[in-house]
Amino acid sequence: MSRACPVAIVGMSVLLPGARNLDAYWKNLVDGVDAITEVPPHRWDEEFYSPDERGRSDRVYCRRGGFIDDLADVEVAEFGIMPNSVPSTEPDQLIALRVAAQAISDAGGTQQLPEDRQRAGVVFGRGGYLTPGLARLDQRVRTASQLVRTLGELMPELEPDRLEQVREAFTDQLGPQAPESAIGLVPNLAVSRLANRLDLRGPAYTVDAACASSLIAVDHAVRELESHRCDTVLAGGVHHCHDITF
Repeated sequence: MSRACPVAIVGMSVLLPGARNLDAYWKNLVDGVDAITEVPPHRWDEEFYSPDERGRSDRVYCRRGGFIDDLADVEVAEFGIMPNSVPSTEPDQLIALRVAAQAISDAGGTQQLPEDRQRAGVVFGRGGYLTPGLARLDQRVRTASQLVRTLGELMPELEPDRLEQVREAFTDQLGPQAPESAIGLVPNLAVSRLANRLDLRGPAYTVDAACASSLIAVDHAVRELESHRCDTVLAGGVHHCHDITF
């Protein structure tokens, strides 16, 4: 079946392990670069690595993966985000924002977007996996209470004040609570932030088809163009999961 109208890809950008941008990624492909590396020392405590205990759910038996630590710096002020809100912001939201802005730049810049920004949309592939914000919230709400309750059962001699000190010491390690952290708890708010910061006022939504999410996002973007609801659609995906629990 032929398409109702031709569709042009006018700008692209990526951020992948070993590749800060599209040119670097293409060079890695041409040169056969293996971008999978040893886990950086600061990521996991050594106690989690135990290749001889594969049956345990609280151990890992692999020490290699794809990491973008030194490539993922984002100048948040460029997007009107206050630096003091960064620690409580999901990393994948900031990464997606940077790569999306680079894709628009690659297409010729914002002047190439429709004058009516309601004709510019965003379709975003993103999984509902365990994010750092969700992990911290779960630890703050549930794990801290379970820890204190278990300690109280095993060591009944501990006074309530002492148990509360344990709770505070545990939650202090999770960092301060901040309103911005709530934005990361709902998967679709990642694309909402992206549309807001880049002033794209058309349809903005997230699709989750596991490993096919970015491909499905492109398919939906084409449909938006074919229906003439949009003249330009930014389509892509992000998967940035560094929590050892996942």
